Amino acid sequence: VGEVGELSEIFQWKGEVPKGLPDWKEEEKVHLGEELSDVLLYLVRLSDICGIDLGKAALRKVELNAVKYPASKKNFNTSNGTGHTG
Repeated sequence: VGEVGELSEIFQWKGEVPKGLPDWKEEEKVHLGEELSDVLLYLVRLSDICGIDLGKAALRKVELNAVKYPASKKNFNTSNGTGHTG
């Protein structure tokens, strides 16, 4: 859980963050990559310990969100892999 806190601290005072982080210094981007990796590895390990297939759970969540928020389907941009246009 501490890893998620460290990741959130990076964004705490950043406000809205544009794609590609154009205003960030290279060392900030490197640090962000390290923290994102820590969180990813923690999630993979935790899901393994809990017996959760993380891939299946993520796909199920995407499907549930598509039903719950149908407008987000229209805004999903497959070229950048996000739910945002642009």
